[in-house]
Amino acid sequence: MSSPVEDRVRRIGENVRIARRARGKSVEALAGLVGRSKSWLSKIENGRTRLDKRTDIVALAEALEVSADFLLGHPAPEIRPNHPNYNLVPLQRVLMDAGPDDPPDMPARPVEVLRTVLHEADMAFRRADDATLIRILPDLIGELYVHIATSLEPVRSEALKMLILAAGCKAAFMSRGLGEVHLAYLGGERGWQAAELLGDPVWRGAAAFGRAHARCSAGTPKPLLMTPRIADEVELHIGDDLFAHQVHGMLRLSAALACEVLGDRDGAAGQVGEAARLAEPLGDAPDAFEYFGVANVGVWRTTLEVEAGRPGQALEHANRVDPRALPSHSRRAMLLLERARAHAMLDRDEDAVRELRKAEQLSPSMVHNHPFIKELVADILDRRGGRDVRGLAWRMNLV
Repeated sequence: MSSPVEDRVRRIGENVRIARRARGKSVEALAGLVGRSKSWLSKIENGRTRLDKRTDIVALAEALEVSADFLLGHPAPEIRPNHPNYNLVPLQRVLMDAGPDDPPDMPARPVEVLRTVLHEADMAFRRADDATLIRILPDLIGELYVHIATSLEPVRSEALKMLILAAGCKAAFMSRGLGEVHLAYLGGERGWQAAELLGDPVWRGAAAFGRAHARCSAGTPKPLLMTPRIADEVELHIGDDLFAHQVHGMLRLSAALACEVLGDRDGAAGQVGEAARLAEPLGDAPDAFEYFGVANVGVWRTTLEVEAGRPGQALEHANRVDPRALPSHSRRAMLLLERARAHAMLDRDEDAVRELRKAEQLSPSMVHNHPFIKELVADILDRRGGRDVRGLAWRMNLV
């Protein structure tokens, strides 16, 4: 039987120490490989300094020859009070075992009906209603596979487009929010597979966005690094199509993040600037692809400034965002999470905890399973404690 110490979620610094020792490297040697001081690395490993920048995690993972996923760790397996116990087996089964040439043995409702179900899934995703998504996505994805395998055009193409949104975006992003990294990866790959079969460059771009964010960007996954090139490809096919403009805009934001995690600040600024230019005439449409619009660009700008280590500028961008213009709980929660990270960088722990509690009310799974937020809460708990942060830590399985 495992002990409470063995069962608790490890801090990122502890994972760094485990990997460093396994590779037979000294603290001094590893610090030199990543261009940091020995004291900095010692503080990281001992939990006295928070490790929450993607560029640092990427550098350490490369130097240690491990995946960034290992350093970030995984959600704790135990069930805590107020943590719903979801059955993800049906979703896992359809993502793993079904395919365009091997659909599940089940009746398929007409595509017109499935379009309504997809809209229901989108509304649930906006509310961060994981229970509804887990209930409806497996059958929706399975029935779309049936149509892809058995229907003629234009029904087959319509089913492929819907599969990109259902598996490549909704299933992937929900699973990542729940900490189910393998399911998120499968969803992103299934969406990409559908886009390749469809052969439409704009929809290929939509699938590329889902695939790029199915995994944590700290690991510099290849799909994320591909987004600058894919954004350029989509730009050639935009025309007057509103959906194409939105897909292009989200790819530019993804490209900005790709540049940032690689340390290319000028490239990141250019990409996010282009996204802002694209969003300005579009405003904030609630049904836009992945909520592309002025407000969402503001959220991404906030994230990029936090990643660049500029908390003051991050808060300036965050303060310009009208949360009411963000149509989903997840984007509003992300804005609050980035505000919390910025406040923590400025040693404003009380402000950070306040933002985290607000975010938790909007999207509990996102807060509880976000690796950087888990690191942030653990760090604040170690340094100052307090009822509010202890409650957060308990709900995140950190104590």
